[in-house]
Amino acid sequence: MIITLASSKGGVGKSTTAAALAGALAHDGNRVHIVDLDSNHTVSRWLGDAKSNQNISVSEADPQDLTEHLAAINRSAGPDVTLIDIAGTYERALTVAVARAHLTIIPAGPTEADLFEASRVARHIRSVFQAFNREPLYRLLLTRVQPLASHAQNHAMAEVSRLKLPCFDAVIQHRAAYLEIGLSGLTPHFADRKRPTVEKAVVELDALVAEIHLLIAAQADRAGPGEAA
Repeated sequence: MIITLASSKGGVGKSTTAAALAGALAHDGNRVHIVDLDSNHTVSRWLGDAKSNQNISVSEADPQDLTEHLAAINRSAGPDVTLIDIAGTYERALTVAVARAHLTIIPAGPTEADLFEASRVARHIRSVFQAFNREPLYRLLLTRVQPLASHAQNHAMAEVSRLKLPCFDAVIQHRAAYLEIGLSGLTPHFADRKRPTVEKAVVELDALVAEIHLLIAAQADRAGPGEAA
């Protein structure tokens, strides 16, 4: 299974989500590989030195060689799940990554700027799949959500509805457990579960993983046995 995390905007929590989601999937027993295409190589810095046995591997790739890189990773590592962390700009790699993905996640904070860019990415995804006469599977994922809803966040949810963006029910709230990934190298599922911030993050991520499995299964059922990826 390939999941692409795509946004044309930086600072939306894309790399944080990729790392945290990888930990949740790995905790379920999956071999998870992250392809780090971000020019800052954020996920590679956080998880690339195998600070703990989280069953997660990371590779950096040239965005122009993504197709070849994915094939090489599949041959060498054979991951159950591959996450592609796309750089926050429009480029050829974005088109390749969403075309290869079983699911594209568009992380966005509850702000006008983030949602505007998320809408642009959604239009790009639809245009890519129209060229192949296929139905895309993508979802907006709200990130950096404050635990206590503000008027601004209520307006943001209204904007999601107005833009007709399909959205996960699960959200990624603004929690210390996510901010600590880059410092400790531990995703929430492999951190100290006795800490409330960690346990709450685990609950959020498990809800997200459950939704992902349901979406992938439903897409496979619609495609039929001859067409399912």
